[in-house]
Amino acid sequence: MCALLLCLFFFLGAAPALAAPPERLSEAALAIEGGDYAAAHALLTPLAGSGNAEAQYVLGRLYATGLGCPQDESKAAALFREAAVQGDPSAQNSLGMFLLQGRGVEKNSSEAASWIRKAAVKGLATAEYNLALLYAAGRGVEKNPQEAFKWQQRAAKQGYAPSQYVLGWMYLHGQGTRKNEAMALHWLQQAAGQDEARAQNELGSFYAQGFAVPQDYARAAELYRKAAEQGYASAQYNLGFLYEEGKGVRQDYDKTFAWYSKAAAQGEAAAQYGLGVLYENGLGRPRNMGEARRWYKKAADGGYKDAQDALKILDKVKPSTAKSAGGNTQETKKRTQKSSSPKAAQP
Repeated sequence: MCALLLCLFFFLGAAPALAAPPERLSEAALAIEGGDYAAAHALLTPLAGSGNAEAQYVLGRLYATGLGCPQDESKAAALFREAAVQGDPSAQNSLGMFLLQGRGVEKNSSEAASWIRKAAVKGLATAEYNLALLYAAGRGVEKNPQEAFKWQQRAAKQGYAPSQYVLGWMYLHGQGTRKNEAMALHWLQQAAGQDEARAQNELGSFYAQGFAVPQDYARAAELYRKAAEQGYASAQYNLGFLYEEGKGVRQDYDKTFAWYSKAAAQGEAAAQYGLGVLYENGLGRPRNMGEARRWYKKAADGGYKDAQDALKILDKVKPSTAKSAGGNTQETKKRTQKSSSPKAAQP
């Protein structure tokens, strides 16, 4: 039970349970559960020093995050290595990610892939997910979409939501397997049911576009909202877009502005452009060409072509006679929902 508590806390998969967990390991688990990380650190330190692999791994996580002790990634990496050598899969995965990212150790992609593979072979879903992404990107291993698909499938079948999302994405785009809309829909639904924000956003776009499902803007709005409330920028933009268009929700420029602002603050170029549209046309806010130009500029700097075009139009005409550069109703309807894409590997 103590091993389970520790591993659930760090969301890193299950380390092997000890046959007879030391009493202090149980106490450390309770301390972590109660948020007393300093006490956990004090309890785990002597256990780690005596060679307990689980204590080494969890103590490494404390040093990695700076919980209950000063953050020290070098100490974290050293502890992960000690536990990894003993065969702890969570430590193997974490050591691999530190090597991949150069955290506390010198970057070494091939060694990183080797440790992550050791954990994946033991069935650690997070490691299977990470190994799949390494194969997809060709980092530390030869690029192999089919291997990427195989490892994502293994993790997805264990119920690992990030892999369920990526597997759906791979079926959708024919990456490592044949395109299969039905399977893409299935795995995205599985992941969305576990509150995986990327899957909720992607599935919302299915409903908004009527792709693989009957078009249903209300359902799209519901899914976008779930992801948006988790802070997912693409979904925040998408939900704002529906409020702007009045699709699946009552048209509300104030809510459009609010959701675009949240996404724009995270660097979402489409949302930055959308704010420029609102300011230029006085939608939900007084017309303000200075603010419109400022937001168009941010989006343009992010490579958003419509914003670049809008700035060109504004630069060609006098402020008093300027036509809408990007904000008339017909133009905003050309913008579409933002899809998701697989994230980088996780420790």
